[in-house]
Amino acid sequence: MTLSQLQYFQTLAHVLHYTRAAEALHIAQPSLSYAIGELEKELNVKLFVKEDRRVSLTMYGEQFLPYVETALATLSDGTQAVRQMADAAYQVVKMGYFHSISASFIPKVVEALYGMEENKKLRFQFSEASSADTLRLLKSGSLDLAFCMHRDEWVESVPVMQQRLYLAVPQGHRLAGYSEVSFEDFADEPMAMLDQASSLRTTVDRIFLHYGSKRSPNAVFVVHECNAALQYVSLGFCVSILPKVPAMSNDKVVVLPIRDPDGEFSRTVYFSWLRNRPLSPAVKRVRSYVVEHYRLTE
Repeated sequence: MTLSQLQYFQTLAHVLHYTRAAEALHIAQPSLSYAIGELEKELNVKLFVKEDRRVSLTMYGEQFLPYVETALATLSDGTQAVRQMADAAYQVVKMGYFHSISASFIPKVVEALYGMEENKKLRFQFSEASSADTLRLLKSGSLDLAFCMHRDEWVESVPVMQQRLYLAVPQGHRLAGYSEVSFEDFADEPMAMLDQASSLRTTVDRIFLHYGSKRSPNAVFVVHECNAALQYVSLGFCVSILPKVPAMSNDKVVVLPIRDPDGEFSRTVYFSWLRNRPLSPAVKRVRSYVVEHYRLTE
């Protein structure tokens, strides 16, 4: 099994077209077909099935792909780490996070790191996505470090932040003048909620379950991210339970603290990295700083 075979397999698995994959790899199509065939012989399974002009992964190919991607990402990281050590190049750390910590928490961490002499050559490649997508990128090897709500057996995670949730209401709403609201104050209000894939939706559903309400959330709008929810709030259509995000600085929206005797209106942010994956010196420094300064006691 050669490195070229694994690279060819990865490209074809994403493109699912022999001609286009060969073009992307700058090789002849027969060379690609031969390499894939030799790989299949070595594994003694079919990785792809071809029907007319359509190519798809077999169940064996689907199982093999994440391992190949992890191996190639690790090799790429190792190559970069050695080159950095050899020529004192900029030290790149690939970090992922979700939107609601992008304007406050992340800049604070980065500013502190850049204040240290040993980090003058440090450079970040940032990736902003949903919590679930950020974890997926970490597991695939596309990220070195990640801040997200989700955890997984493949990753090492430490809690670093409790993120409070607030009630966003339209200006002029009956609750807009309150200094604080309770669950019962807004439980029956029409709401803009994130979709089922969001960790925030899981939290809100858990809140309704915790308070023993026989009512389900009155979701009149289901959206993909917090800014979209705030758009509907600002138009006066609904309220929404959200973490603080920059778009809340809006004179059409009032943000209210929620009375929280049971600690339900908050969620834990985790700082994560892949188990058993070698980390570059730069990534280790960033990891050590975040863990030392922000780790919470669970």
